Amino acid sequence: MAVCSWCDGEMTIADSCTVNAFHQNGRRFHMVPFGDQPDRRTSGDRCGDCGVNRGGWHHPGCDLQQCPACGRQMMSCGCRFDEDGPEESLSLAEPLGVDGNGQLTERAWLGDQEVIIHREDIPETDITTVHGIPCTNALRTVIDIAPEVESSRLEGIVQDCLKRGLFTVEEASRRIAQPDMLGRRGAELLRRALPSPSSA
Repeated sequence: MAVCSWCDGEMTIADSCTVNAFHQNGRRFHMVPFGDQPDRRTSGDRCGDCGVNRGGWHHPGCDLQQCPACGRQMMSCGCRFDEDGPEESLSLAEPLGVDGNGQLTERAWLGDQEVIIHREDIPETDITTVHGIPCTNALRTVIDIAPEVESSRLEGIVQDCLKRGLFTVEEASRRIAQPDMLGRRGAELLRRALPSPSSA
């Protein structure tokens, strides 16, 4: 059972949350009801994340809630509202380290949640957007996580990506042969995990 901390309703059966607006410096912003967002996230009779019925207000924190102030995805747009309370700041736990690819990382805390910050320049060709959130594409993600997973798990991840058409053996081979991948441990591990082009 998932209960909304704002309206105390059980999310899978509630028609709507009771929160119909947020405020910035006292200025009221009306929440966008489920079904009124102008994109594909509104298919079905109930919200796929928070469960409200079409026409109802999302429960705050819903992944699919559109920000009433800027119109982007509310959970990642960066808008602050009076209801958010004071902004939490990152406190560094272990300031510097390196990940499995030898890239600079910082460990920090946001409230009681540990956050690992990776510091690296990533080319535009390795970036995609999912529901308005910029992130690394599947191929770059596999390269980045390769040193952190067991070889058998990595092979399963690669096979799943190939089967789903997220990248091809040829695309992966071209990418890991580029200059910025030379000497990167994840690229070498991916090379070993790739099937030969004839067997892919």
